[in-house]
Amino acid sequence: MITLHYLQCSRSFRILWALEELGMDYQVEYYQRLPSYAAPESLKQIHPLGKAPILVDDENVIVESAVILDYLQQ
Repeated sequence: MITLHYLQCSRSFRILWALEELGMDYQVEYYQRLPSYAAPESLKQIHPLGKAPILVDDENVIVESAVILDYLQQ
C-alpha cells in the first residue's frame, strides 16, 4: 500500500489530490510543523532533510512532488 507522508503547509496537498483523482488506495501519515516552522524529527527519520511530500510504495521512497506525480502516472 502507498503511504503519503504529509507535512503541514507543504506541497503534500498536490499528491493527496492526485491520489484521489487516480482512485488509488493509500494511507496518510500527517506531520505538524514545529513552532519554529521546521519539520519534526519523526519526518527526518524518513527523509534526512525533513522535506515533504514523501511517498512510500513498498520499498520505494520517493521525494519531491513533481517526481512523485510522474511516478504515480506510470
